[in-house]
Amino acid sequence: MAESKPAFTNHPLETTAMPLPAPTTSIPFSDLTSLLPLRDHRAYATQLQALAQQLPYPISRWPAFGEYAEDWLSVEISEFKRQLFYCERGGYTLQASGENLIDLSYQIFRAIIPAMTPTAQQTAATLDRIKDQRQLIWLRMSSEIYRMFQINPQFGMRTAYANVAWMCEELVRAGTFPTPQAAFNSREAILHGLTLSGLPHAYAVNVYEQLKIL
Repeated sequence: MAESKPAFTNHPLETTAMPLPAPTTSIPFSDLTSLLPLRDHRAYATQLQALAQQLPYPISRWPAFGEYAEDWLSVEISEFKRQLFYCERGGYTLQASGENLIDLSYQIFRAIIPAMTPTAQQTAATLDRIKDQRQLIWLRMSSEIYRMFQINPQFGMRTAYANVAWMCEELVRAGTFPTPQAAFNSREAILHGLTLSGLPHAYAVNVYEQLKIL
């Protein structure tokens, strides 16, 4: 079957985004390894928040570390547990369980970074919050990739792997491509999804090429 072409009309892929500067590493992976020996939630919280001071954007709301939370997020750490819980109305559900404190840190940052880049916010301001919900999700997915690359390339690629997979599935749901593989093979469509956040085109090309060999 011949590959489908992107249908841009009334679709997130018709949006044009102004590029931002290429993301640069703020927290090198080598700095994150300093978290690995920690076994106390207080020490972990202090050190993680200190690392976050290097980020080019602020973290406005941190989860509760090692304590009960009425709502939002709570982190539990022990010799055997490295878990992030979502808390709501007196209950909680496990959101992520990390293999180590670097893995847990990835899950925490992914949950608490700003939802959109400035470029994505400008686009979102032109959309209808109810009618254009799918487009808003695209902007958040693309922004999350950009924000995580601002932490380090390892976190950025891990997020790109997950979010580009979502983009491929969404393109199938929209009827633009017959299969996720066909969607991924459409370089134009994936690059457009990556750059909705303001990720520069050349940087997005490099991310796409790396995803092709994973």
